[in-house]
Amino acid sequence: MSPTRTSGTGLTATSSRRSGLSRSGAYRHARRALRRWETVVGGAARTATGVVTPLGWAVLAGSVLALGLGYGLGWTEFAVAGVGTGILAAVSALFLIGRTRFTVALTVETRRTVVGSPVEGSVELGADSRRPLWGARLEVRIGAELVPLRLPGVGESGRSSTAFEVPARQRGIVTVGPVRTVRGDPLGLFRRDVEWTETVEVFVHPATVVVPSTSTGFIRDLEGSPTRDLTASDISFHALREYRPGDDRRHIHWKSTARTGQLTVRQFEETRRSHLVVAFGLADADYADPDEFELAVGAASSIALRAIRDGRDLSVLTSPATPAFAAPDDEVRAPRVVASSSRQRLLDDVSSLASGTSTVGLSALARLATEQVSGISLVFLVCGSTPSLRELQSWSLRFPLGVQIVVVVCRPTAEPSLRRIGELSIVTIGYLDDLRAALHRGAQE
Repeated sequence: MSPTRTSGTGLTATSSRRSGLSRSGAYRHARRALRRWETVVGGAARTATGVVTPLGWAVLAGSVLALGLGYGLGWTEFAVAGVGTGILAAVSALFLIGRTRFTVALTVETRRTVVGSPVEGSVELGADSRRPLWGARLEVRIGAELVPLRLPGVGESGRSSTAFEVPARQRGIVTVGPVRTVRGDPLGLFRRDVEWTETVEVFVHPATVVVPSTSTGFIRDLEGSPTRDLTASDISFHALREYRPGDDRRHIHWKSTARTGQLTVRQFEETRRSHLVVAFGLADADYADPDEFELAVGAASSIALRAIRDGRDLSVLTSPATPAFAAPDDEVRAPRVVASSSRQRLLDDVSSLASGTSTVGLSALARLATEQVSGISLVFLVCGSTPSLRELQSWSLRFPLGVQIVVVVCRPTAEPSLRRIGELSIVTIGYLDDLRAALHRGAQE
């Protein structure tokens, strides 16, 4: 009896395990099928959402509502309207049937331009491009605008192209592309967009003028520029004086010593390589309007370009971006350093700057410049017309003695002028061309 019970128990357990495996396998198959169904339905929903325009959704909703009122309440007029709008939507959807194949190349004449000089671009379709049965149109995104393009005809080589223009009305970075084909019905109920190219960035540089190298007021030589500071060891000879304990005997002037009978040493002017700093803020408080800001950007860029051409040590500083969560009393520890290793890098970086993106004004930048940049010999502070004369003087007092400070006040249409208050020079310009003459005059005085 015992073996029989054992055998029966073993068969029962095996049957239970097989039944459990069958149920788990069926469950897994059902779950996979459900996932595939969700993927198909989700893809169809996303496709429908992508091709139906807001007007199309309104028409479809109106058709369903009209059919419900017509057949539910027995209103023939609503039923006819619902059927009519449904047929209209179905006919409009026929414009999306068929596939489009294009070989598209986006070409921009140049990646860099100046304000006021638009850039030419073109879209070329390859020889293997196939036009859809219901037609299509081309669009290219230029900045924030969608520009429709004419779908070109086929040329002798099988290729075709259409031209467009990238405007350069203001300084900045204009994103061109992607190029896409748009298919849809004449009523605008359905629309299918297909992107064919990547985007291209066009840098719109600020307008600049050539500033004479003598406008900085420094005489360039192989070692640096002489200053008013006297030292016992340098290469720029200044005068002779009596020997003092601790003076280097190598600088004794033996001819004068023999003539006077007293030890005489040479005295030198301390020389240093001119380190030029150009600073302008991005805070709205420094400018009365956007025109002042653009004039300031052009003036600062012109001065920096002159320093790059002259091979001077240069630091171009502007306001760091202010985080949205920053408190008003948060201390700014470092300015934003504009790339100045080459002309192209400078102008590209300046093209990305925008007014109002920071609350750090020129007053804080002047303080940061003295803390972060060593060996400053000449500073250009570029601002608008809002700072007062007292504020300009307070900014200049933050720099060490011997540093030449020039404040460029940008006030569109104003008469150019030059004022000197101690070590501070205040240049007012109304147009960018005034900068050249004003700085040249300052260097001559």
